Amino acid sequence: MAKFFNYKDIDFRINGSIFYAEQVSLSAQASVEPVILSDGTFLNYAPKGAVVGNLSCDFYLNGSFPSFLDVTNTDESAVTVSFAGITINNVFLKNVSFSVEPFQPVLISAEFDWYSNILFENMKEQSNSARQSKPIPSYIAHSYKSYIDQNNFYPDDPNDSLGNVVSFSYSTSCDRPIFLKVDQTIPFRCAKLNKNISVDLSANNLGKIVTTKGKNISTIIYLKDFYGQSLSTFSINGVMTSQSYSVSSGNYMLSQASIEKMITEEKVLV
Repeated sequence: MAKFFNYKDIDFRINGSIFYAEQVSLSAQASVEPVILSDGTFLNYAPKGAVVGNLSCDFYLNGSFPSFLDVTNTDESAVTVSFAGITINNVFLKNVSFSVEPFQPVLISAEFDWYSNILFENMKEQSNSARQSKPIPSYIAHSYKSYIDQNNFYPDDPNDSLGNVVSFSYSTSCDRPIFLKVDQTIPFRCAKLNKNISVDLSANNLGKIVTTKGKNISTIIYLKDFYGQSLSTFSINGVMTSQSYSVSSGNYMLSQASIEKMITEEKVLV
């Protein structure tokens, strides 16, 4: 890798599928600590764990939401990423988020951990013919038709209602602890634990104030393209934990709310 690469010459794929990304970031982190002898002499640095890579990307959704980007399911499988001519195996999804605001395309953000032996010096540009042969997306997720369902939003109180929603965001995350054999640096398993969903929204009115146990929420987020074609849905049955109201000079008053949902695994008796 002896030159600067232009963004248009970088090919980015997950599980072989082209992702039209606005940004991609790739890094690696070693965990080491100094070894100090009883007389205070510094001996060396020793590893505390495997080298952990981080991959983050922001991309436009131009089709149905891929199942391998679902943090909430039970599938712990790794994905394979191709970035600038190098292949990264053992890539594990950690979180996914997006925001919906008026007149804006919906940009999906995703973050991964990875554990692989890769050579950054092997990065290369894609050829002009490969770049020109890529299909141009005919549509992407857009706020023009995407929305959050307000019907029966507060299921416990039919007299409570949500006002006009001006923006909202969705985020789902989990912890990915690894399991290693004694003679290996690449994990044989990367579990999914502590899965959570959070939704933040802004509206002109949130209805009644939260109680000591919050307010139960039941809703569905619909992601659609500019022409109204459905791309994905996200169901949320959680609890509203906070409300706030703010106003500033020259603006109208808005209320903000946070909704949380913890995903638990069903226990099966054998």
